[in-house]
Amino acid sequence: MNEQGVVSLPTRPNGDCASGGEALSASELKERFDRLPRYIAERLNELIDVLNRSPAEKEEAIADLILTGMFPSTDARHTLTDLFKDVLNGDFAGYLSVGTATLSDCLASKANAVSPESFTGDELTPSDGAEYRCGTVAELSLTLPVSPSPAFRCTLVFDTPAGNVSLDYPAAIRWSGDDVAEGAFLPVGGRHYTVTLWYDGAWEAAVRGVDL
Repeated sequence: MNEQGVVSLPTRPNGDCASGGEALSASELKERFDRLPRYIAERLNELIDVLNRSPAEKEEAIADLILTGMFPSTDARHTLTDLFKDVLNGDFAGYLSVGTATLSDCLASKANAVSPESFTGDELTPSDGAEYRCGTVAELSLTLPVSPSPAFRCTLVFDTPAGNVSLDYPAAIRWSGDDVAEGAFLPVGGRHYTVTLWYDGAWEAAVRGVDL
């Protein structure tokens, strides 16, 4: 470092000049190495400064030359500059995974969730984020979506009339809650049910039932 009088550290600093050294004395050698941490610190600060240059200067930034390997299918040229900019802007949800999707995708899905809607019929394939208010149901056949999102969740609300109730559903659902026996949901007549169905790698459902 020329400002401090150090041009370089030779391969053999205390060797003779013929072998590439400078024939340094013990005190001279110690002085050179005492200056080394300051030299490393200044070079590191210069590197940090380059890595943190503004996006307008990114054509000169080392960070723009370093690929992260993230998002290879959509942004093969994603660099450290892009990562630094997203972190600075607080847009970090796209880097966090929820199952096979990103947190930002899941948050967007929840933000666009379907409002409660009335449903009539005896066959239902629910959608993510929906709440189905089915009224009085004596017979219902439930079908699961083929490719659910990793954070799939929906709600079914219905009443059952007095007498027999027929609810057909896939065996893949694991039930818990009211009127569940030996892993099966067995609705009874004259009750108001709220069923929350979700997917977390397996299909789960929780049942709350109260008498009408």
